[in-house]
Amino acid sequence: MEQQERRFVGIDLGKRTYELKIINPNGKATGFKGKTSIQGRQELYSKLQKTDRIAIEVCSLAMIMAKEMIERIGCEVLVLNAGLLPIIYKSTKKTDKEDALKLARLMKTHDNDELPVVTLPTEEELRRRKLLTEYRQLKQSRTKEINRLHAVFVSAGITEIKRKDLATAKSRENCIPLLSGIDRLQAERIIEMLNLEEKQIKILDDIVNKECKGDEAVKKLETVPGVGRLTALAFVSYIGNGERFSNASQVANCIGLVPRIDISCSIKRYGGITKRGCKHLRQLLVLASWALVKSREGGALKEKFDYMVQVQGKNKNKAIIATARKLAELLYTLLKTDKTYEVRISNSIQSLVQQALSA
Repeated sequence: MEQQERRFVGIDLGKRTYELKIINPNGKATGFKGKTSIQGRQELYSKLQKTDRIAIEVCSLAMIMAKEMIERIGCEVLVLNAGLLPIIYKSTKKTDKEDALKLARLMKTHDNDELPVVTLPTEEELRRRKLLTEYRQLKQSRTKEINRLHAVFVSAGITEIKRKDLATAKSRENCIPLLSGIDRLQAERIIEMLNLEEKQIKILDDIVNKECKGDEAVKKLETVPGVGRLTALAFVSYIGNGERFSNASQVANCIGLVPRIDISCSIKRYGGITKRGCKHLRQLLVLASWALVKSREGGALKEKFDYMVQVQGKNKNKAIIATARKLAELLYTLLKTDKTYEVRISNSIQSLVQQALSA
């Protein structure tokens, strides 16, 4: 159908409501608002047409609604990263109605390759992301409860107990007799919560192991030093098989491991990393990088880290971020080329490091 006959739709989502704007074929803008409940979404879909071109800002609900609209209506739906749209993100006039109207205008004036489109995850990727999110939340909750339990001992004047002494059920059982009165009752309640959380973590551990055991892509990534099952599974869950990216630099940009760049004429300023994309995956890659640079089989990435720290004099934290970026690009390359990891040493970097150490 000709572009003049299409409607261009922008939807700005809130937690319980949405704001919708439509640019009709005659150029006039109309709109309405509704609720994001199941019934509210059904009413919305009944007002949309198969020929509509729709844009939604990325969020968890946007992923669900985009799939529902594609399946039930058959229209074109684009999920956009609003943070990469200056017209919305940096606007001085930012309301739900304005955002929805701007999204509708973008649908009318721009092609897909000109917009920051977020690829919809597959059912398997979405299931794995939810699994990893629950696993991370339980681990964080367990850490908080251990800190609470340690605080009970400190408030009771028992300072010789350390957090590591409270890490297992058996060690906690040995420490609890040191408390009495209200302190002991409080500690017992915290321990009961800890035991329940550790039981749930064990169940999720088994599920994660099953997911990793039958996935060849995860096994391939685990051959890289420092990359464990969680990092490999998270990378496959959020990056997929790499087909949605044309090069490794796009992967690093998607994860948020590239620096902010401000270029004006001959002036170039590089800031901190953008921190876009999945925070959990970025953290796992950083942790994997620390393990890699301490491994004997770290190869060229380890040599590069040593060169940045020992020769260039860079801060270790900054050097590890650069290593994490290269690690992400390496993992993408392994998936894209269907190859396993091989230890490769950069002779030029190694010689520079040796010269610096012997000087």
